[in-house]
Amino acid sequence: MKVTELPVSAFLDGYGFVTYNTTIDKLIVGNSEGIVKIFNIDEPDLEPTSIDIIENLTSLSSEGDRLLVTNTAGHLECVDLSKNESLGVIHRTELPLRDSIFINEGKRILCGGDDNKLFIIDQENDNGLSTITLPNQFLNVSYNSTGELLAVSLSNQDIQIYSVINETPNLIQTIPKVLIENIKISMDKPDYEDESTYAELLSTKTEWSMNGEFLAIATNDNSINIYNRSNWETPSQTLHNDDKPENVKIIDFHYSPLRNDYMAILYDNESIEFFNTKSSELVDTISFKASKPTSLTWNKDSLFVGTTKGHFVRLSNVSFPDTNGSNSKTAKLFVNNEAEESNDEENADDDDLVNEPNGKPVSHLEDSMIIDEDEEDQEDNPMKYYNKGADYILDDLSRKRQKTSNGYISKMNNRNPIQQEHEDIAPYSCGSTPWAKSDTGSNNSPNRRYLTMNSTGYVWSVRTNLGDGNLDQQQSISISFFDRKDNKDYYFTDYSGYDLCSMNSKGLVLATSGYKEKHSNHNGKLFYRNHDSINDSWDREVPLLKNEHLTSVSITGTSTSRSDGFIVVGSNLGYLRIFDFHGLCLNIMKTTPIVTLSISFTSVLFMINQVSPNLFTYSLIDLEDGYKYIQQNIFLPLKKSTNPSKPLLKGVFFNEHNDPCLVGGSDDTLLILESWRNTNNSRWLPILNCHDVLTENGTNESKKHWKCWPLGLYQDQLNCLILKNNQQYPGFPLPLPIELEIKIPSSVPKAKSSVDELFESDPSDKKLVETKQSENEAEETFLRVSSMGRVVFESSQDEEIMEDDVARDEIQERLELYSNEFERSLIKLFISACQDSRLSRATSIAKLMRKDQTLLGAAKVADRMQFSNLALKINKLRESMMSFEDEEDEEDQ
Repeated sequence: MKVTELPVSAFLDGYGFVTYNTTIDKLIVGNSEGIVKIFNIDEPDLEPTSIDIIENLTSLSSEGDRLLVTNTAGHLECVDLSKNESLGVIHRTELPLRDSIFINEGKRILCGGDDNKLFIIDQENDNGLSTITLPNQFLNVSYNSTGELLAVSLSNQDIQIYSVINETPNLIQTIPKVLIENIKISMDKPDYEDESTYAELLSTKTEWSMNGEFLAIATNDNSINIYNRSNWETPSQTLHNDDKPENVKIIDFHYSPLRNDYMAILYDNESIEFFNTKSSELVDTISFKASKPTSLTWNKDSLFVGTTKGHFVRLSNVSFPDTNGSNSKTAKLFVNNEAEESNDEENADDDDLVNEPNGKPVSHLEDSMIIDEDEEDQEDNPMKYYNKGADYILDDLSRKRQKTSNGYISKMNNRNPIQQEHEDIAPYSCGSTPWAKSDTGSNNSPNRRYLTMNSTGYVWSVRTNLGDGNLDQQQSISISFFDRKDNKDYYFTDYSGYDLCSMNSKGLVLATSGYKEKHSNHNGKLFYRNHDSINDSWDREVPLLKNEHLTSVSITGTSTSRSDGFIVVGSNLGYLRIFDFHGLCLNIMKTTPIVTLSISFTSVLFMINQVSPNLFTYSLIDLEDGYKYIQQNIFLPLKKSTNPSKPLLKGVFFNEHNDPCLVGGSDDTLLILESWRNTNNSRWLPILNCHDVLTENGTNESKKHWKCWPLGLYQDQLNCLILKNNQQYPGFPLPLPIELEIKIPSSVPKAKSSVDELFESDPSDKKLVETKQSENEAEETFLRVSSMGRVVFESSQDEEIMEDDVARDEIQERLELYSNEFERSLIKLFISACQDSRLSRATSIAKLMRKDQTLLGAAKVADRMQFSNLALKINKLRESMMSFEDEEDEEDQ
């Protein structure tokens, strides 16, 4: 290829590093003398913008409109590129820092250096710092935003791969002894003119491909090994020039920013080789005249090389044979502006479909359904055709007929609620979130969403642009687990556009809903696979009617049931399809429109249906007992929030004893279904207001914007994620799950500030307030243990659950615990009533006591407080209880 070489004198002296920022579309050149210059390469005559930075830099890294700089003094500086000013040093270490990078949508910064530690700075939490100890000196780091992975280069020649989807990075793989041996020892200003110091610039970096599937590593044999992240054992490709002298070493390398099938490799002899990464073929080699090269960056058809002498070199007109089947023999690795604009418009349309707050897809074609208000007024005007000719009237009537045939809606039809369609039901999976794009402003940031989330783990989808030279997007799906002892995280490329998902500890099912194509003839699609193997995986189509789409899919919880389990699929037209784990359709039922589905581990199906836009019902079906309805079309206490950003449902799941639970988006309250095994006797119990517990009933100012994302209920603890910084949905990184004790909202708590004011005004009231608080706590305990005791007792009547010895022992233990807490709470309430001389209340509380020992304690309290009549009544209650127990014993004999 014929490349144009242009040296640019950026600085008088000092070494420099180059990086291209696609967000601001400018070249950034940092110099060791403490200056960074920003060049507009499209207007070379313009003076660059200069910003003062720290001296003796060791790395440059940019994301969005921010730049990170590290240096040998151990400083990490952040620069705001939108304002062209430094934000100052945000982290310091005693030893030099060698590299840094933004991770997790720019929310966190990662850096490291000579003290063998990985530092993670949380910018959303007042630059909170966490560290990970490394086995050796930190050299370089690269970040995969698609898979939320880090590749950390160490001085012992190892590469460590970390998952950063959670707040604490998790080491998942080590690639041993692959890097060139390179221990960096420069402490002050490196003299890269010295050969021994210049050797520190030999590449130990790694780079991820644009779609996040491949990791390129500069190896110790002067090659580039490319690993597929599904197999870290052996490289899938090796880029090596056998004719290259052994003493010529790699300084830097980069994937093409436009297509992942080319790579440029910079060598210390002022040459660059271009390889086809698919065929491993050496495509071309170019040489340039410059002092020693330090770094390489690539934008469209131009390469930029940093040097040790204050200038950089621009190499333009980089082009390759077109591998996409173009008619031309050569094609530049960039597209024209019209193609880019066309692609942006298509992507914008697609994003509009996904991100509408009410979940309804909207396209620009629907603009034709909007009637101009002036035209409406004109049509209602009885004098519209006054003094008009026949031609005008006929033309106007023809125009109105044409508008109606093109989809216009008449004003009269708009006023008729009977003819209005019900609001559509968007596809929903338990724990799912809408598509979200990083707010860093980076053009290369992917769109991401969680497809499902529960106590087992989470499935997330990433949509990545494949570059300006390729107008397509690639979607990948990653499966992660909270407990990685039994299962290993994995991922695969999604060629079907799955938007529904359900998972358990054994496998997962995915579905394409057809939501975007519902107005045309189409089919949905199901895909099932086990977590540990794809041998038994299968996919199949689901026939859909016109205007029908899938709304929910669910898989049997980790099964202790008699069958292998079930997969159920529901649609907006109310079709319920039931499959086995091998893809065989077992049954089809027709119900009202289905909102969501969830199956318990005993194969009881919990189904929520929509009757009208804000009216919902639920049903319970035993899939193993002839699809028998246990509860059918019972009204559900669920409503849509007036805030469109809040979801209808935050979570739908079963507890460990098969009881349905849900958390609505409008009130953030955890509900559990009681007595559902008895027909027409089920009722929902509110056992926790997540928002009130998290924010301490609004009294904690630092927690007032915290939110809860439920995962599951086990015993008396809600397993959930805490979302800080006023987040509505879980983002990246994902916080570790915590457990919230259930607490029934039974009393109005006093704000801490008002209690403190009361103590200051009258300290004698302190004991009174504390007594009242103790009474409220006792009342909540009484209400909670009596409610949960009923729920657990009903589980003890379920023969299928009680067949499990472990479950049976656990239930008996919990019932005994509830019984003891029940009695203790009553004696506390009894004492409080006596202290207030509320003897009638004390008597009613005593009647609730179930143990003779508790009644005996209550009688002693009454005697001590000289309430003799109350003590007499309690003794009579004891006698009645004892005689009743004697009668029961006689009947048993």
